[in-house]
Amino acid sequence: MIEVIITPEILSEAKERNDTYYERFGHSGTHRTNKERQRMTGYLAEACIHSEFPEIKYSDDYFVDFILDSSTTIDSKAQGCNTKPLDFYSATLYEEQRNRDTDYYIFSRVKNDFSKTWICGIASKQKFFKIAKLKPAGTKTNNFTYDQSRYEVQYNELGDMYKFIKWHNETRSTI
Repeated sequence: MIEVIITPEILSEAKERNDTYYERFGHSGTHRTNKERQRMTGYLAEACIHSEFPEIKYSDDYFVDFILDSSTTIDSKAQGCNTKPLDFYSATLYEEQRNRDTDYYIFSRVKNDFSKTWICGIASKQKFFKIAKLKPAGTKTNNFTYDQSRYEVQYNELGDMYKFIKWHNETRSTI
């Protein structure tokens, strides 16, 4: 798990991307009632990923967040939190996101006060859905009831970002 402090530059970059999205699409594409905060959480995670891994470029396609080379797409999934996430916390995807056209998912948590982000790991789309558990809407765990069906994988089952980038660079250079 990689901890990234949110600098004024990262915050500004995320806000600019958030404003651009809002100007174009309004509140579409969000699941919760606090849509502005939800979008900002996602853009903060993306800005932190981009600052830590500059070889991952922003995509011009609003349906996928990043491109790593001309053909590798990556979608970023972020959740807000109050404390550092633990390894047994879950990376989640809503059921309807299964059909998204992407090669990899990066999962992050953004502290609710926007002071830091944790990049929790990466998984190929194929691996994620192979190991994920589907939690149907209405499932109850502890004090939480799932409002929508979603797939879950624990963070400790995800790949390390540094190792992924190294592997990708090594395998792409031999092609």
